[in-house]
Amino acid sequence: MTRIYFASLLLLICFCKSYGQTYTPVPITGYAIDAVAESGTSSAAVTTIGLDLQLKVLYSATFAATNNIAAGLPDNGTIVNGQRTYQLKNYDSLNAIFLSANAAAAGTTTTGTYTLLTPAAYSKISLLAWSTERSSTFNVTLHFVNAPDVNAGTFTVADWFGGNNPMINAIGRILRTTSAPYTVEGLSSNDPRMYAVDIPVPCNVQSQLLSSVTFDYIIGGGGDSRAVIAAISAVPFAPITATATTVPATCGYANGSITVSVSGGTAPLTLSWNTNPVQFTNTATNLAAGAYTVSILDGNGCITNFDTTLSQNSPVQIAAKARPAAICAGASTTIYAVPTGGQIIKYTWEPGAIPDSSTLITPASSTQYTVTAEDAFGCIIKDSVKITVNSQPGAPAATAPAVCPDSTATLLVTNPVDSLTYNWYPLISGGENLGSGKSYTTPGITTPTSYFVEAVNGSCVSGRTQVTVTPFEKVDTPHIKAGNTSGSTITFTWDPVPGATGYLVSVNGAAYTTPSSGTTGTTHVVNAQMIDSVTLTVVALGPLACENNKNSITVKLKADPIYVPNAFTPNGDGLNDIFKAEGNTIAAIDMMVFNQWGELIFHSTTLGSGWDGTYNGKKQPTGVYMYTIRVIQNDQTIITKKGSINLLR
Repeated sequence: MTRIYFASLLLLICFCKSYGQTYTPVPITGYAIDAVAESGTSSAAVTTIGLDLQLKVLYSATFAATNNIAAGLPDNGTIVNGQRTYQLKNYDSLNAIFLSANAAAAGTTTTGTYTLLTPAAYSKISLLAWSTERSSTFNVTLHFVNAPDVNAGTFTVADWFGGNNPMINAIGRILRTTSAPYTVEGLSSNDPRMYAVDIPVPCNVQSQLLSSVTFDYIIGGGGDSRAVIAAISAVPFAPITATATTVPATCGYANGSITVSVSGGTAPLTLSWNTNPVQFTNTATNLAAGAYTVSILDGNGCITNFDTTLSQNSPVQIAAKARPAAICAGASTTIYAVPTGGQIIKYTWEPGAIPDSSTLITPASSTQYTVTAEDAFGCIIKDSVKITVNSQPGAPAATAPAVCPDSTATLLVTNPVDSLTYNWYPLISGGENLGSGKSYTTPGITTPTSYFVEAVNGSCVSGRTQVTVTPFEKVDTPHIKAGNTSGSTITFTWDPVPGATGYLVSVNGAAYTTPSSGTTGTTHVVNAQMIDSVTLTVVALGPLACENNKNSITVKLKADPIYVPNAFTPNGDGLNDIFKAEGNTIAAIDMMVFNQWGELIFHSTTLGSGWDGTYNGKKQPTGVYMYTIRVIQNDQTIITKKGSINLLR
């Protein structure tokens, strides 16, 4: 196969036609002479040397116009011919290298070097040059930044009169002298001329950065020959890259293919596969599994080899499985291979070099097991299964808050691990999974209730931890007692309640207030005048509201038939403006009021009448006054009441 491959490759090289390549100007330094007259009327003043034995020079279009002569080089110095573009150096400066054998010609050297302003990689180089006094032959050396110098070979350039394939011609030449008139030579024969000298860059250094080019003069077509090199153009190097897409072959058959996608390089690109027979397209077909090389020949005659490998697929498929695939540390599992589509004659599991289709294993840590199977054709099929080994988690620590009766409680794992799962249950084993997470909120709790939590790591489950929720208990019920129930006030007392933080009271269902004996007192006095009964409710306060407890007591009163207030406010608001005795059994009354000096200031025996706080029509001042009231009841019993009354304004 190798001999056929190289013979075919030689045929390709021989019969490939040459494609045009684009040469672009290369900026350089190293110019030695000024060979072009660009302005004024003295060609000697704007050049440095004559180019032949007759001291002839070239000139620009501007110089031609100034001196009323024909032809001339383009003023911009740009010369284009087909796909080649050259850029001459400015005419008003040094613009060429001038060489001759042994530097025999005036103003010449035997060696000249052009240095690239910016080193770059090129696949071809072209000089714009010409010779005078017949042809010139010189050697070219290429210098690279990071590669050894390369001798590119010996090249000959034709005389500027009469040579073949010029890049530009009929540009005219004149005598190098100080003044006009000038006689233009060569236009009738389309002379003088400039030529392309193409310098191929060896394939092995085309990717290197070219830094300079040296020219060594060897021999001329005559004893006075000399060479002029004016510009360099080049074809940038474009590396070839290739990517391959494969269709694997079926084991035992040549039915695979490889397709390469090629980019870069210098056209034309020709492909050649090392197949038998040789294939020349981007896709090589009817391939058996193995290594293949495609050789890519570019337009410069350089070959790039691209290697790829075609795999093969067995018609048999295999699946590596485990039962179970996740185990706890120290446990065992079974790994096994399941083939489909054909027969497997050999199995090997790794790690362990286990020669069986199934086996029992006890891995110490999580491990990927790969089974390699060989079918009847000798083809290899592989598949893998991962056995995950989980560590056995310890029972979690958990806590529960005390809550009020009928309240929910949030249970917490106090040492949670992010990689673990926590499940909550109502029983020490079995039972319904109530929920998962690092916390669990219970329903309302009325009695002490236990829950259980476990930690789960994959297939590994810890023991369960018991967590008990205990609701708070209420403080004891206050035990209330009532004192004398026949007077105008009644005093209630109760025993101190253990654990109580204070007390509140309510009389006859009114709003709760602080007891008359203070927040933590255990007595409360109620005004019992003109009422038949009193209901007192005492609340013993616990640390939390749900710990409060209360009790009530109702007392029937022995009512005083005559009620006399201890204060009144004669301010005309219609409320408590008159001081008088009240009762449902009054038949007759004798009422007297005295001031602080014992002076009688009010006297009345009229039922329903009372003192309005005046004496002789004058309002009496705020103060304490004394009274005597004698009442005859309906049953003719007599009641006498004496005391003091507060007049408030």
